[in-house]
Amino acid sequence: MRNLVYLLLASSVLLLAVSRLNADDAIAGALEVTLERNAVHAREWLDQKDFKSLVQSAGGLQVLADMLAARSDEPSWQAAASGVVKSTRELQAAAASEDSAKSTAALDALDKALSAAKQMRPSGKAESAAKPPAIRPLMLLMDSILADAKVSLLTGKVEVTKNEARVVAELGKLLSNQRTGPEWSTLAGDFCAAATAAADSAENDPKAVRQLIRAVAERCEACHEKSRQR
Repeated sequence: MRNLVYLLLASSVLLLAVSRLNADDAIAGALEVTLERNAVHAREWLDQKDFKSLVQSAGGLQVLADMLAARSDEPSWQAAASGVVKSTRELQAAAASEDSAKSTAALDALDKALSAAKQMRPSGKAESAAKPPAIRPLMLLMDSILADAKVSLLTGKVEVTKNEARVVAELGKLLSNQRTGPEWSTLAGDFCAAATAAADSAENDPKAVRQLIRAVAERCEACHEKSRQR
């Protein structure tokens, strides 16, 4: 009987560990996909010589890269993720100085670093992400990713949309720490819950998922409204 109890307890611990690992994999994978998509946007700004937008895009890439690195403290993961972080910082510096050649080189380095990171999965303990940007840049990044999620739905890419919703949920957690007070906590909590529901939904019908994304956007607007009042 005692052996059976131990076996059941061990099984429960294993299931929890697997569940946690799968969650980490899902978040890391979603961040990688979103980083790739935002890198494409950055190249578009660079092609147009729109360095102001490129600086903003690079800032968003750096936030996402820091979040990716924080998925695990395992040395090999940190080594791979550090390449992603380094290239986003180089892009931000190059964009700020309006250096096209260095911006191109940084984006090329980012592509290679992301390819290397995608070959690995986080297996260690998650770390605290680097200090997030101020509320406005963070909201702009979330808006941008939500806009991409809507475009993904228009082209029938439901799983991509769910990945983007998962990243938005993680960004929402950063946002919730920006201010204190029950009202802000409630708004941020509702937003994260809506984004997580969209990410975890079993729905594959774009119309049904569109309603879930709309709910996220509505909660996002509620936070915007509250921010404008301050």
